[in-house]
Amino acid sequence: MDLVFLGNIIVSDKDPHRSEEPIDSIVSVSIFGTAALLIGVSLVLWLGRTPSRARTGALVLVALSVITIVFFWSGAPGILGACAAWCAGLTKGGRPLGGAARIAGIVGAFIALLNVVLTVGGVVLSPGVG
Repeated sequence: MDLVFLGNIIVSDKDPHRSEEPIDSIVSVSIFGTAALLIGVSLVLWLGRTPSRARTGALVLVALSVITIVFFWSGAPGILGACAAWCAGLTKGGRPLGGAARIAGIVGAFIALLNVVLTVGGVVLSPGVG
């Protein structure tokens, strides 16, 4: 999203400091996205040490991913969902967990994919941004 807004500044002749437009969006996307990345990776590294803690981590991360869906434009749900899949062992070289943790990982991966589709679709369908 930051690249789209940066492109909007470069290509258009509109004021980038106008209310609720590119610069404000770049700042908010960067803050929310970076916070989600720090929280998600920190939780995976902290809770992913043992399978029992990883199960808890996957459930916590997918819950955070669902809660942050209202901030889909920042990438936060996708980042947290991908971290849930990572914590559940659904990444390359991971040891997949079973039960609720596996379901949380699958839901997290789905949310990560959905986040990309909604964000790209929103940019393509938005008359003023893309």
